[in-house]
Amino acid sequence: MHKLTTLLLFFLAFQVNSGWSQNKVFEPEGSISVDIGIPAQGKNESFRNVMNGLFNGGINYQHNVINGLTIGVGAKYSFFIVNTFALGNVEWRGGLHTPAVYGKIGYEKFITDRFSFNFGVRAGYAMQFSTSDSCRVKLGGPYQENAFFMEPQLELLLLTDKSSADGFSFVMGYNMVFSEFGPQFLCMETLPNSVPEHYQGITRYLTIGFGYRYYMGRN
Repeated sequence: MHKLTTLLLFFLAFQVNSGWSQNKVFEPEGSISVDIGIPAQGKNESFRNVMNGLFNGGINYQHNVINGLTIGVGAKYSFFIVNTFALGNVEWRGGLHTPAVYGKIGYEKFITDRFSFNFGVRAGYAMQFSTSDSCRVKLGGPYQENAFFMEPQLELLLLTDKSSADGFSFVMGYNMVFSEFGPQFLCMETLPNSVPEHYQGITRYLTIGFGYRYYMGRN
């Protein structure tokens, strides 16, 4: 994944350098985007040991207010599965579903007629549903815990053509959910090979992926 990231950044840097001399660049008014990524490097300690990330993505509308300053709204979803090996190869299965809604503030700048960078922070309210055989037995359904979240995000985008409304991007974000992952999410008293200190700290993880953005009113 690190090699792929390096190659993408090199390619996008080349695009910036090749078009840097052009003065007039695209100034968008509004856009709709979709991003899809894979979560990695989760924390706190218990979350990193027990959960494996499969998906983190969202859909967003943003409007350019003035001089690249953007505001927007959207919805997102992430999904992690239980690492049964970390639980002593238990025979049951489980996962953590986290749908969320958010507002976003950011800055977008087209450096050339095709290449832009977009930095923003999306923040909102997340609903965490932990589904596992253990919770079905003890609770009769999923364990639920809601919390606020914040996710700084960097997007490097390349339009398919200098006059196109369609762009594809490399997206990197760092998601922070303001709740502490512990054995309660799996309806257990303790987690194997864990101490209370492992349950301390908010849930957070890095996401690397790709996105698509459509600029409204361009065609």
